Amino acid sequence: MADSVTIMARCLCMEHTFSASLATSALPLKAVCCHCTSCRRVTGSLYSSCAPWPSPSGEEDLSGLERYSYSRHTDIFFCGRCSSKLFCRVSLPTAPAPAVYVVTGALDNTPGLVEYTSHMFVGDTIDGGASVWLPPAAERWKGGRGSQELSLEWPASAAASSSSKSLLSTSPSPLVAVPRASPSATHFHCHCRGVHFSLRSAADLEANPAGVSTTCRVDPRSLRYSARADSCDSCRLTSGSDVNAWALAPLTHIEFVDVAGNSSSSSPGLPEFPRTLAALREAVTAAPRDGRDARLGTLAVHDSSPGVERYSCSRCAANVFHAARDRDGGGVVDVVDVAVGLLRHPDGARAEGLLAWSYGEVGWDVDAAGGWREGIVTLVKLLSGRMG
Repeated sequence: MADSVTIMARCLCMEHTFSASLATSALPLKAVCCHCTSCRRVTGSLYSSCAPWPSPSGEEDLSGLERYSYSRHTDIFFCGRCSSKLFCRVSLPTAPAPAVYVVTGALDNTPGLVEYTSHMFVGDTIDGGASVWLPPAAERWKGGRGSQELSLEWPASAAASSSSKSLLSTSPSPLVAVPRASPSATHFHCHCRGVHFSLRSAADLEANPAGVSTTCRVDPRSLRYSARADSCDSCRLTSGSDVNAWALAPLTHIEFVDVAGNSSSSSPGLPEFPRTLAALREAVTAAPRDGRDARLGTLAVHDSSPGVERYSCSRCAANVFHAARDRDGGGVVDVVDVAVGLLRHPDGARAEGLLAWSYGEVGWDVDAAGGWREGIVTLVKLLSGRMG
């Protein structure tokens, strides 16, 4: 075995690539998973994960990246073209120098490269968020390091709640009452609030349950939107998280939100949110002088591959939407994947009152095969499958 190894971090569009060498004995990199509300809002995922970056100079040159001031002492660095998160830099007044961390989603899939060692701010999730299905770590904190330690069974309802079961993959008796989607609208926004919209529940789609379940993947009994975990390379590179979460929703149910917090459905006379994929792209790419709707805020779009568009905040880089022109080979369907980490739902991070999760499944698991992420994805399937 070689005495040293070179690790690589890159963005989705490959405009930025970083490398560093370290002793093989220093592996695996010790990563911390943060489940705080702010990390969910800045990634669009249900958690963030970072590990110390072994820069030989102690200070990686990040000048070519865009910078977002995440907090008083922390900056996030991302690609200005594709919005991929790459690094965070923490500058504490008590530290002799800033500390640079790499988001683990930017790293390659070399076997044995990364290990999750702790979960922080799990209490922010209310329902446990992704911590209930990610690999158990030695430390599981309710808040920051040194706060109350939580057991693997917290919250107690995570494994037993009937409302958390995957309604899309089961066929319960029609005599069993299934809680309907609630509330009627759920706001979702990024960390800087440059992007702020509202998602109406699918309750009004009840008149056509067959059509709903085939085109929008709405559960016909609970009228909740389909949601599932995803491990595709493109999603992890843009978010910086190794396992992401998306909810599939029709554009007809997304609304603008004004400064007072009211949705556009309650603002007659103003244009509604774009109702087709073509209209959404046209609206987002329009220049201000051409009448770009100011309510779109900082929403930007990047073509990640032919027919696939990724929408994010141009200021804080949060993932917002994933749009596929030819979804599942069925042609253009005017639906988008909404980043679950942005949802502000009273039930908690997984928004189970709004979403029907396909627990036990992880999309694009083939992308994680053969490397250090394979073990994570395998555990996500196993642990979340027990909830379904």
